[in-house]
Amino acid sequence: MGTTNEADRDAAAASVPERYQPFGHKPLRTFALVVALPALLLYVSGALVVFFALVTMATEIDRQEDMRGITAMAAALESFRNGVSDAAADEATWNEAFLNVVVSPDPAWMDSTWGATARLGATYNDVMVTDQAGIVQFGENNLGSIRGDIVARYPAAEGMLKELDEAISLSGDAAVVSHFASTGKTLAVLAAVSIHKSTPGEAAVPRQQRRILWIGKYVTPGTLQDIALRYQMPIAQMVTEVAHGESSVNIVDGGGNIAGTLAWTPEQPGDSAFRHAAVAAFAIYFGIGLVLLFGLAALRRAMIRRATRITTAFVEQIAAAGPAAPAAVVETVKQATTEEEPDSPIAGVSASVFTVDYQPILDLRSETMIGVETLLRWSKLDKSPLLQEELSPRDANAMMERAGIIALRHATGELAPLLGVTLSLAVTPQQVMNAVFAEKVAGTLGATNFQMRRLQLSLDAALMPPAEMIAERMSELRGMGISIALSNFILSERTVDYLRPGFADRICLAPGMVSLVDADPVRFKLIEATIDAARTASFAVTIPNVQRKEEAAKLLRLGCREFRGSLLAPPMPIAALTSLILAPARPQPVRQAS
Repeated sequence: MGTTNEADRDAAAASVPERYQPFGHKPLRTFALVVALPALLLYVSGALVVFFALVTMATEIDRQEDMRGITAMAAALESFRNGVSDAAADEATWNEAFLNVVVSPDPAWMDSTWGATARLGATYNDVMVTDQAGIVQFGENNLGSIRGDIVARYPAAEGMLKELDEAISLSGDAAVVSHFASTGKTLAVLAAVSIHKSTPGEAAVPRQQRRILWIGKYVTPGTLQDIALRYQMPIAQMVTEVAHGESSVNIVDGGGNIAGTLAWTPEQPGDSAFRHAAVAAFAIYFGIGLVLLFGLAALRRAMIRRATRITTAFVEQIAAAGPAAPAAVVETVKQATTEEEPDSPIAGVSASVFTVDYQPILDLRSETMIGVETLLRWSKLDKSPLLQEELSPRDANAMMERAGIIALRHATGELAPLLGVTLSLAVTPQQVMNAVFAEKVAGTLGATNFQMRRLQLSLDAALMPPAEMIAERMSELRGMGISIALSNFILSERTVDYLRPGFADRICLAPGMVSLVDADPVRFKLIEATIDAARTASFAVTIPNVQRKEEAAKLLRLGCREFRGSLLAPPMPIAALTSLILAPARPQPVRQAS
């Protein structure tokens, strides 16, 4: 056997169709667009998602800390106010205070007790005794005596007098009123209580004789420092205007007016958390980036090696076949891959928009239905139907390749509930030779819960490439449990090479050869030879396009069992097929001619 020269080898390599190559004629471009670019986008988008998540986390931590600070400050101020209120209540309930203020006023006694305490400023800063109208009878602080109208010193006292009067009318003399109040220069807590006897059952002091004890405690920087230490928060300050980035609380007096504003710069624990988390995320993503970089490099080398190996195998196959092989193989490839002509019946038809009919396959010897053939139906531009079985092998091949895995998913999804029924689906040699086709089939069957042993993939023998080019992929599919059938099969010099044990599972005769086989001895002998050769290679045989009883009887004599065609059952939608299976009608047995 001769060998090709270098020119033949280069021409053969250039003629390898792109659909026969798993990564096309330009594997590097395929790698960049299909693998590297999506991986890079995924990597960058993942980093951005993590970054924005960290920013959101830090912002939320800072917000929670800010709210905690405001809540803590409000609680601290309330506790401070309650402390002054309790002190006022304790000072006004002495019997001695009642005697020295209400019964017989003694300024010396008031000065030596309340005045001395006010001058020290430990418990309170201002102490005053007024009548019901608010006129100061006695007043003292560290600066000296206090005289006049208490409202002039504390404008909020006017509302507090009314509030105290209402409280006393409800509870007797045991009432205390306290609020934040402003003197115009300082902020204080002001508490008011009616001086009364502590002895239960005593009559209340008449309103006109009532004497009210006022105690004021200033909110000083020392007070704010104690609050910060106690509540674990930044030190606040009295301000007239809150600066950007500061937290604040408004202090309201007894009249509902703002007496002052406390502001502080909140801690930002989220910033520290963000920095630490960002460093950790950077380290992790840097490691992932290195792994991704080396992984993509390794995948790129593997893709180039595989593309080179496929091209080399194609060229070697042609070289081994002799000088005339390149033209023959290239012509076969062109016939299988050429796009349709404008006047083709499939021109302008969307292959992915279809309906499905199922033609039953019957075992006439056991009179049972053993499977179905999937037949796709499209609509032409003029809305007339386009049937898969009426297309030429070339057009059918083109449409099935475009329908691709969608047809498989549709058919297996509909047929999955009909347990025990096998599904035969036409696929193209180009699909089978694709490196990822087996994975797509496995994924589709898993998604539709369809068992692999129930699936039979049918390839048109008229469009098959040399056996060596497709044997590995077919073996991979058969290893998964999927059956392989060679359709449109008639024994010839080209097809005899496919009849090798393990290459496929069955053949399906060419539909045109079955017609009138009972009246054509030559046709019958050719079919007989084809069936004998298939059995020698351990292939099962399916007879399609059976339209007459005489044809079925003739082929039954040859030992054939599996038949399909209009004589037995026409193609039908899934609903009709389901009804046929659930309520099967036994076919009339075909009488063999004696």
